[in-house]
Amino acid sequence: MVAVFDKPWEEVLKRLKEEFEYTDEKRYEGDEGNKEWFKFYDTRGFRLVEVGDIDYGMKTTREWGGRLIALASVEMYSRGSITLIQIEVWTSGFDFVQSSELMKFLKKLARTGAVLICGYVYGHEKLRDVFGDYNQFLLYERLAEIVRRKRLEVLPSDLTVIREDILGLEDGLYELVGEPGLYVFVRDLGVEGYKVLLTVGEGLLDDDLYREVLEYGDWFSSKITSLVFKPIGRKVENEPLLKRAEEFFQAQVGEYGR
Repeated sequence: MVAVFDKPWEEVLKRLKEEFEYTDEKRYEGDEGNKEWFKFYDTRGFRLVEVGDIDYGMKTTREWGGRLIALASVEMYSRGSITLIQIEVWTSGFDFVQSSELMKFLKKLARTGAVLICGYVYGHEKLRDVFGDYNQFLLYERLAEIVRRKRLEVLPSDLTVIREDILGLEDGLYELVGEPGLYVFVRDLGVEGYKVLLTVGEGLLDDDLYREVLEYGDWFSSKITSLVFKPIGRKVENEPLLKRAEEFFQAQVGEYGR
């Protein structure tokens, strides 16, 4: 998971410690961090300034034993006026984390002042497909540009959190350009000034498929790490799908969807 801020890294670190139980592991001066971690990488101007851990429990689904994933590692990067943090959950990533638990985490992260929150899988072929290379710093660069320009025109991942002024779209359904039958569902996150974007398909209108979908409470854990980077198109009027999308969202996150 990646969160992008339009604040200096020192301020972001302070806010992170206020919202989470955060432990510093190592602070880097100058390009020490890049030399230690990314000697053979083109970091696109990003400088590693801090690594640490967040101690925050998230429950998994029954299929994964209902266990608690408690620790996540944090890498903090700085480039100009942009700060970016990468959060990697230990053991299995975000796999099988309950959608309601993930939503609580995203809300807390939004309260730290993140402008944009999305995700990806390290080394996944989708990085290469979108950016022509497996280098995750190409993704970071694109996300930083979105925040710098204060305009979101593409959907970064299947589940994305964005500050409302960057999005500039009202709630509803929008075309996902180049993906027939898929749409972007936009609604309030439940944190003032923030929206959540979620890909939904026309398959939700199939009652049998919809009932099958509702049997699983961890859909969002896979959507947050699924890169998309397709343009968001025009708003569409499809009341049955819009209603079903809202029902699906609420079924996944429960009280944390308000």
